[in-house]
Amino acid sequence: MKSCTSSVPGTCGELFQGSLDGIPCLVSCPVDRMARLRITEIPSGGVVCPPDMSKTKRALELALEAEPRRGKSLLVERLNALPEGKGYASSTADILAAVSGLVSLSGEKFSPEKATRTALAVEPTDSIAWPGLALLGHRDGRVMEFLGPPPPMSVYILDWGGTVDTGEFNRKDMRDVLSAMAPLHREAFALVKAGVEQCDPGLVGKGASLSAGAWTGIMEKPHLDECFRLCARLDGYGVCIAHSGTLYGVLLPGGGMTVEEEIVRQAGEVLSPGWEGRLQSVVCGGPRVEERNDG
Repeated sequence: MKSCTSSVPGTCGELFQGSLDGIPCLVSCPVDRMARLRITEIPSGGVVCPPDMSKTKRALELALEAEPRRGKSLLVERLNALPEGKGYASSTADILAAVSGLVSLSGEKFSPEKATRTALAVEPTDSIAWPGLALLGHRDGRVMEFLGPPPPMSVYILDWGGTVDTGEFNRKDMRDVLSAMAPLHREAFALVKAGVEQCDPGLVGKGASLSAGAWTGIMEKPHLDECFRLCARLDGYGVCIAHSGTLYGVLLPGGGMTVEEEIVRQAGEVLSPGWEGRLQSVVCGGPRVEERNDG
């Protein structure tokens, strides 16, 4: 039987999230912690998924409605899961990995725009389908803008626990609050975009920090000031957050230039107790086809 194993980066929340020209948009922060799935064509049975992957199942059912895939049946196996309800983009990464595997088995080219629209038909979606960073109207796809590869950065991901129901969060009407923040959001996105265009992590960090600070008017981020203090101690670029999750990220030089032991030591001095941390690299988004078996 034909099968394909593919992976998609999770995220440390977003480098930017806000309203641009009245449209809610975001720029995800993809990291090298991956969701991995194996998709196998089976003789019959429709889409067979683990019980907790209903969103992935629905996305594949939608994708299978198009020719030349009509009538195919698929088995989905999850090989590596991302934590849910925290800001790792677990649902989007699963959906995109599954769609990537399906189009690979069908002999098609992966289109970030088409894959994202499939995901958006299921739920609001992160901008991790593109091979770099991208701006996405995450509720309706009215904005899709590829920005380019991220400048070299790592991110120390911090979490004090808990989860956020992103479905419930995304059902809230925040248009008035977002409208009031529009000038801040334009500035934050302009900094992130310029940082990508100029390969300047400092500008990206400034934009991410501005976006994170502005978001406290929408969702309480009780540890944000501590993260800014840690960033200053480590000579970091800035702080990003999971705008609808629990994660914080301190943006730092990439390529192993910042030793994790030193980060942990400094974090222990300035952060309130209860945190867990892990150092990841900021990477390009997009699926990685790891293995394909044509049967």
